[in-house]
Amino acid sequence: MLFACVIKYVLAIALPSLRISPLTRVVTIILLHTAVILFIIVYIQSIGSGMDAYSGLFNNNFVPVLFSSLIPVKPKLTQVEQDSFLLSKELKQKLGFDKEISDTWFKWFIGFAEGDGAILSYQGQPQFVITQKEGKILYEIQSLLGFGNVRYFSEGKGFYRYIVTDTKSILLLCLLFNANLVLPYRVEQLGQWIIDLNAKLTSPQSRIYGLIPLITLITDTANPSLEDAWLSGFTDAEGTFNVNITERPNTVSGFRVQLRFLLDQNNAYNTLTHIRDLFGSGKVSYRGETKNVYRFTINTFTGLSSVCSYFLSFPLKTKKGVSFTNWYQVYGMVINKEHLSKEGLDKVRSIAKTINSDK
Repeated sequence: MLFACVIKYVLAIALPSLRISPLTRVVTIILLHTAVILFIIVYIQSIGSGMDAYSGLFNNNFVPVLFSSLIPVKPKLTQVEQDSFLLSKELKQKLGFDKEISDTWFKWFIGFAEGDGAILSYQGQPQFVITQKEGKILYEIQSLLGFGNVRYFSEGKGFYRYIVTDTKSILLLCLLFNANLVLPYRVEQLGQWIIDLNAKLTSPQSRIYGLIPLITLITDTANPSLEDAWLSGFTDAEGTFNVNITERPNTVSGFRVQLRFLLDQNNAYNTLTHIRDLFGSGKVSYRGETKNVYRFTINTFTGLSSVCSYFLSFPLKTKKGVSFTNWYQVYGMVINKEHLSKEGLDKVRSIAKTINSDK
């Protein structure tokens, strides 16, 4: 770059001494000036600095147009642009997405999708599927997002599936998931989506050809907290509230009432350990009868107090919300020692039957 500037300076001094017309001299200077600018741009690009650090050197409107017309570039979305909760209005319009949805719902949806969803790719075509026994929540998701289809399957006891195959809708889901997924294996699955979508973005035969810049997979996983709804969505998919009543002769009633909150997930030891640390209680164990499934269990009343506070702040949306309400009622009765009387224990038994019931 310094060499180019020196050449420009030397020629600018030498030109007046040459026997050429004033008009030719002016044209020559303009051409030299343009050549130096192009050289500097190419140099900046070659060292990977990007244009932002040098934007003050050039006209902001002229340089990008000139640069893009002369040097083939495959632009990519920035990390900020790929943050699902910061999608620009222009980007939403390009994707045909005009819904106003809260960040809390999006966080819940991502947790639910990581628990029960399937991020699939078949012969280069990404697909997204959520399978549930209860159809109501899937219709709610379809209504809020404004795309996808819900189908009922009669096999076995019957189940519902929310299915998305439309490429533009998959593209939107990809941008929502990128940088916001918690489970590492889900990030890997999203990576295949991005490979397939980038191929379509650069294929003239694709209906999303050139719609947006290429997507970069953000491999860092997100960390859920007790201040967002991810865990609520994940619990709707994978959680269980449990009440056990067992004989215990040395107690007043002769029985012990134990409450538990459980989360099971495949290949998720680190995630479940993080959740344990959030609540400050519980344990993570390997379920030996399964393949790579880990369980988070919390049954101390100190820990369960935090569990109750969280789900009161971020309510569950499936039938598990009813289970939690009934479970929380038992929790209150045990805290108040109502279960120690025969009448109280009978009431606990009655409520416990409604928890995790499909009715």
